[in-house]
Amino acid sequence: MKVGVVGLGAIGSLFFNRILHQINPRNMPRSKTDRTNQIYALVKHAHLPHLKKVSILDQQRRLVLEVPTHTSPNADAFCTDYFVQQARSLDALLVTVKSTDTYEVAARLKAGNAINKDSLVISLQNGLGNVKILKDVLETDNVLHGVTYMSGVSIGPGSVIQGGAGTTIIQNAEHLSDSVQDTLGHLCTLLAASGIQSQLVPSHDLQSVVWTKLMVNAGINPLGAILNVPNKSVVTGQDNLAIVEAIVNEVAAVANAQGITLNLHDQTPLAFTTAAAAATGANFCSMCVDIQRRKPTEIGSINDMIVAYGQQTGVPTPCNAFLTHVIKALERVSTLS
Repeated sequence: MKVGVVGLGAIGSLFFNRILHQINPRNMPRSKTDRTNQIYALVKHAHLPHLKKVSILDQQRRLVLEVPTHTSPNADAFCTDYFVQQARSLDALLVTVKSTDTYEVAARLKAGNAINKDSLVISLQNGLGNVKILKDVLETDNVLHGVTYMSGVSIGPGSVIQGGAGTTIIQNAEHLSDSVQDTLGHLCTLLAASGIQSQLVPSHDLQSVVWTKLMVNAGINPLGAILNVPNKSVVTGQDNLAIVEAIVNEVAAVANAQGITLNLHDQTPLAFTTAAAAATGANFCSMCVDIQRRKPTEIGSINDMIVAYGQQTGVPTPCNAFLTHVIKALERVSTLS
């Protein structure tokens, strides 16, 4: 099976590294490697010359897991729009780019024929709207929504400091062809062998999973970016907690207005979000890192989406609207300075 990972930021690097380490362990004789699976990194042209290896710094276990990206016959790295010149179309593609890059990346993949009519595409991105963009641009229905609770901080192309090692939840493919369902089954088996916990959920339960993760991102990311603090500090102190509570309660209200029940395990929205922040305590959220690096954030697919759905359902979302304006102002200031 040919698996592609497009976007080697924190999440993409974690998936690429774990899978390649499984199918071609270092110091393993070539005759012993897994020749039935290959993995490919699809990245921007500017990043390709610097992508010689993928490194994960696991601070808890005090080790560095490092694999070369050019590992014949199991792996290689290509530009997103030149893949077809180097290899056949992919069986499965994991999309881990930021939501701000989804349209451009999808257009490049389409131009490069990286996928065909039988390829499976899984969006492991933050926020809402990515799956629709991928379906529309790639002209395929074989796009599934995924949510991952793995986390990390990218420190360069292919290099990441690992944060939380949570579960990856993927929409089931019961509505798609038998061949796509088989591909999904093989992929989940490969993920499990690679040490990546995955769980399939029926499509009708997916919105609960997606909106629960959306709530966590909305509660942690903008405040973390504004305060420039790690996740654990976002939920430290009564003032911080009051802001987070207002944010996540608005998300819960908007979800409820759409008939979506959040998967909170009998906790309040605040308690669930606080626990998620604690589980990734020392990690700086992606929105905070984007502001630090003067890059566009994913506010448009997270808090701004909550505001939009609130308007559609008649649910007020003043806190999410205010934080959206603040983050957009920070983006503008960081770009101008």
